[in-house]
Amino acid sequence: MKLTRLCAFLLWFLLLTVILSACLVEIEYSPTKTIIPTSTDTLQPSTTLAPSLTPTQTATLAPTITSTPTPAPVTWKVEKGDELMAIAFYYGITLDELLAANPSVTPNWMSVGTVLEIPVTPTPVPTNTPTPTSTSTAQALQEQTATPSGPLILRGKPTCYLDALGVLNCLALINNQGDETLENPSVTFTLTSEEGNPESELVVFAALNLLPVGSSLPVLASFPAPVPEEYNLEVNIVSWLPTMPDDDRYAEVAISSSEIRLSDDGLLARVSGEINAKTEGRDLAALWLLMIAFDEDGNPVGFRRWEAALPITKTENLSFNSIVYSLGPAIHEVELFAEARFQNP
Repeated sequence: MKLTRLCAFLLWFLLLTVILSACLVEIEYSPTKTIIPTSTDTLQPSTTLAPSLTPTQTATLAPTITSTPTPAPVTWKVEKGDELMAIAFYYGITLDELLAANPSVTPNWMSVGTVLEIPVTPTPVPTNTPTPTSTSTAQALQEQTATPSGPLILRGKPTCYLDALGVLNCLALINNQGDETLENPSVTFTLTSEEGNPESELVVFAALNLLPVGSSLPVLASFPAPVPEEYNLEVNIVSWLPTMPDDDRYAEVAISSSEIRLSDDGLLARVSGEINAKTEGRDLAALWLLMIAFDEDGNPVGFRRWEAALPITKTENLSFNSIVYSLGPAIHEVELFAEARFQNP
């Protein structure tokens, strides 16, 4: 019985297989297209920037700041006969500047040995540096006999001296060749480099107000350091004023006596004597004595203006005692001039 059922099942399975095989439909599929890339991007691992232990550039070391020693102050030890005005002139500063730097000093009561502080900045003196000399530009002006614009001329050649602080001091003489006394003459000193580049220009006035006929007065221009080793110096007379015949602003003054003593080296002259001004019963506003020092060639090497103490209310002989220094060569002779001016009414 079991055998009969098993045979019937197998027969039915075979028959079903035949039927299903006849009903199958064959489906054709297109072949799958494989896309081949033209270039294959390969991912590379990114570079990791590791810090370098060695710098790519050599570090620049900042310069070590070394403190510059402060220059030693310029001082002057007072000796017998020294005066503040003369010391100020020697260093090319004003009396007020010298007094401001030494507030404890009384001008008329300085004792020998007093140490004064000079308010200037020391400039190192260059080694093996030739002293500047003026060139043909200045010489052409100096050799002319008269200015085309008036009665004032330059007498001789301006002279320049380089001091220990690097200041260039230039002196010139202006002469009155006119026929009347002139007042307040002024001069320009123009300093240019050898290439013609402007360095400095100074306008200066004569040491006294009045310039009588036939007389000469000095003018001084001090050019601060540094100055070029080679330079051109041009000196021009700028202006002056005429004096009126009835001008009574100035008193008649005369040098009664004088004595001049040169130092052993000739670099200073001590000048003493007496001066007399006719006051005519009027008060004087100023009484000046001008001392001009010349070398043996007649070139000005320095000057000094002495001022009498005020008030002066009567005619009398006033004693003077002063010093004039040389800015360069030894002093050969000293010329003296005096001027007195009344107070305004």
